Amino acid sequence: MIEVAIASVITMVGLIFLATLFTLAMSQNRLTKQHTSTTELAQKKLEELMAIEGNDARLAVGGGLDSSTQQTGYFDQVYVDESSGTITTTIPTGKVANYGRYWKVESDPGGLARTVMISVKVVALQTAMHWQNSEQNNEQTTLTTVRSF
Repeated sequence: MIEVAIASVITMVGLIFLATLFTLAMSQNRLTKQHTSTTELAQKKLEELMAIEGNDARLAVGGGLDSSTQQTGYFDQVYVDESSGTITTTIPTGKVANYGRYWKVESDPGGLARTVMISVKVVALQTAMHWQNSEQNNEQTTLTTVRSF
């Protein structure tokens, strides 16, 4: 009888440990997915900015990399439909943005003419709260490149 009780206790401890590992694995999968998504969205925005003409107003110096320094025309909200993989900056009715995306265009710090430094930051939004106020501890990615024209 004592052996059965000890075996039961050991089995229970093992099962509790396994349950904890499953919870940890699910959390890590979510973070990995968010990191991959934020990186992809930042790359897409950088590609978009690199593809436009050098005299386009979207490459004017300005912007900011968070909600406290954002400027009109240098940020957007992104909705990713989990089921279809569709990415849009037009948030469907009844849905909430999944990501906030900010970008900043700066003059070249070395003083090179016709050269700008472009930075893009994407923040995963986890709540239905207003998107500008929900970015504090969420996954985020910042990418920077230099463009000359």
